[in-house]
Amino acid sequence: MARADLLKKLFHSFKSRDDRAFAEAAEEIIDEERKKHHPVVANELERILKNGTASPSEPQMLSTFDPPPRDPERKTSLLEIRRTDRYLDDLVLTDVVRNGVDRVIREFREWDVLEANGLTPTKRLLLCGPPGCGKTATAEAIASELGLPLLYVRFDSVVSSLLGETAANLRKVFDYADRGQWVMFFDEFDAIGRSRDDVTEHGEIKRVVNSYLQIMDNFKGRSLVIAATNFESVLDRALWRRFDDVLRLERPSADQLKVLVQKRLRPLSTQPKHIQSIVAHLQNATFADAEQVCLDLRKQCALDGKKSFSEKELKDALDRYSYRQSIRSNADVDGNPVVDKD
Repeated sequence: MARADLLKKLFHSFKSRDDRAFAEAAEEIIDEERKKHHPVVANELERILKNGTASPSEPQMLSTFDPPPRDPERKTSLLEIRRTDRYLDDLVLTDVVRNGVDRVIREFREWDVLEANGLTPTKRLLLCGPPGCGKTATAEAIASELGLPLLYVRFDSVVSSLLGETAANLRKVFDYADRGQWVMFFDEFDAIGRSRDDVTEHGEIKRVVNSYLQIMDNFKGRSLVIAATNFESVLDRALWRRFDDVLRLERPSADQLKVLVQKRLRPLSTQPKHIQSIVAHLQNATFADAEQVCLDLRKQCALDGKKSFSEKELKDALDRYSYRQSIRSNADVDGNPVVDKD
């Protein structure tokens, strides 16, 4: 927290429209945050001061970054720069996962303190577990908590049909990341991280894994790299050793679903029996399934201009969930399993 005199100076200069005094006070606050070993906060305040005061969620804030690199063959962007509005309190995590995430965030914020003691913070985190259980949401929340943009790596563009181009695209991704501070997110990491011992994989994948290992080892940027996979069993063994920590997110319990439903329906007026009915209907469901049911109800209320939903509307939302589940089940039986995304 900045000193009271600095805050007063900041407010007085804003009120009197004294831009010079405002900038001086702001820079003093930034310097104080650096002295307190809060580099992430200091960097974020400095970026806002230099680039304008628009809300981080506004598109123009993203336009201040250099254009992301592109695949030379298809001309598609290899990255997406995202500002997220999801925080840890929006999620429902087990104590083990929440403590692990809190530890990663604290170490990252205290990067300079650890370096001064000859230590390094957790810079590479692997999230694994079934689809729909919050891996992507957790990465977004970490980015929001750190006040950093999310650098979302688009594997549909990174993976190329041309020999050697996938590895070249990965180098472009890390070269770009080296010019700033981010939370880098590799979703569906198994797309490039499959085991080199897998006889079904061709030589190009093995070269990609080798390249990724080398690039990761040589990356010195002050960013947090997060990878997520639904299929951790297929990852190359060497990749596991490159991550400083691993967290597994499981399917939610009934109690966790109840907490999530209460959070997601908070803008509406609900009754305990409604929450109980939803949870009972969502046995063995994922967080993503529960969020979809809640979103259906909230959209229906928004369209009708209401603050609560009826028993019939609740039944309709749950019936739509059951219908979606039946389609997935039929796809599994037909041999075309549907892979969810977090």
